[in-house]
Amino acid sequence: MKTPQPYAVWKLLGRLGLLAGAALLGALALAPVVLRGQVDAFYGRFASPPAGSLVLGTSRAAQGIQPTVLAGALGARFAGPLLNYSFTLTHSPYGPAYLRSIGRKLRPEVKNGLFVVAVDPWSLSLSGPEGVYPEDQSFIGQLHQVSQNPNFAYLTAYQTKPLYRLLLDYATATERLHPDGWLEVNIGTDSAQVQARTARKLQDYRLLAARQHLSAGRLEALRQTIQFLQKHGQVVLVRLPVGSPLLALENDYQPGFDGLMRQVATQAAVPYLDYSREPYATTDGNHLQREASGPFSQRLAQDLARQLTR
Repeated sequence: MKTPQPYAVWKLLGRLGLLAGAALLGALALAPVVLRGQVDAFYGRFASPPAGSLVLGTSRAAQGIQPTVLAGALGARFAGPLLNYSFTLTHSPYGPAYLRSIGRKLRPEVKNGLFVVAVDPWSLSLSGPEGVYPEDQSFIGQLHQVSQNPNFAYLTAYQTKPLYRLLLDYATATERLHPDGWLEVNIGTDSAQVQARTARKLQDYRLLAARQHLSAGRLEALRQTIQFLQKHGQVVLVRLPVGSPLLALENDYQPGFDGLMRQVATQAAVPYLDYSREPYATTDGNHLQREASGPFSQRLAQDLARQLTR
C-alpha cells in the first residue's frame, strides 16, 4: 500500500480547513438572521416568546395591523407581548388547526389579554367537504413547538430554501416580518401597479367564489376561538378595509356576511368593528399598503380604547 506523501496530506488538510472555515463563516452570517426570526414571512412568529395578546386572521391582518401601534396607544391595559399571529388564507382560516395553534402560542395563565380577531368571508369558507381542512397538513396543523428560538422543527420541515438563499433573500426581500408579527411588504404603489395587481386579485377571488361555500365548520371554529379567548381576556371582531371592487365581490358572494358577524358578536357579547368600506389605500385591493397600515392601526387602537371601556 502506497503511503501518502506529506504534501498531499497537508493539501487535503488545507482543503478541509477551508471548507470548515467557510461553513463556520456561513453559520456566523446566518445566525443573526435566524435568531432575529427573519428567515421568511412566517418563521419569526414561531421563534418569538409565548404571547399575552394576539392579532388573528389571514394576510389582510398580517399586513394591515401593527401590534406595536396598538400597544403604544393602549398602554399596559392588556397582557403582553401583543403578537400578530396571522398568516395567510391558505394557512390560517378559522378551523380546528388554527385554534390549536393559537392555544399553543398563548400563555396559559393570561387573564387580561386583548384579542383582535379579523374576519372576512374567505377566512370562513371551504372548497371541499365539511370537516376536511387543507391547513391541517400545513405548519399550522403540524407544528407543535411554536415558541422556540431557534425553531429547528420549523427550519427543518417548512423552510425549504437552500441556506445560502436565506442571506441573499434577506438582503433583497420585499417582505419584512417585524418582531411584533406585522408583515411589512415593500412593493410599488403607483396607480398602474395597484390597478394591475387589483385586477389579478379580483380574478383569483372570483375563482374562489365559484368553488367555495361558507363553511358551517369554520363558523363553529370561529365561535370556539372566541369562547377560548374570552377565558383569557377581551375579544374584538374586526373586518379590515378592502378596495371597493373586492368588497362588491364579497357582498355578491356572501350578501349576509356582515349581518352574520354582528349576530356572532352579539351572541358572544363582543364588539364587532367593520372597516370594510373605509378608504385606506391597498396594494392590490386586498392588503393595506404599508403606509396605510400605521394610520389604520391608530384608528383601530382609538376605537378599541372606546369599546373596551364600556
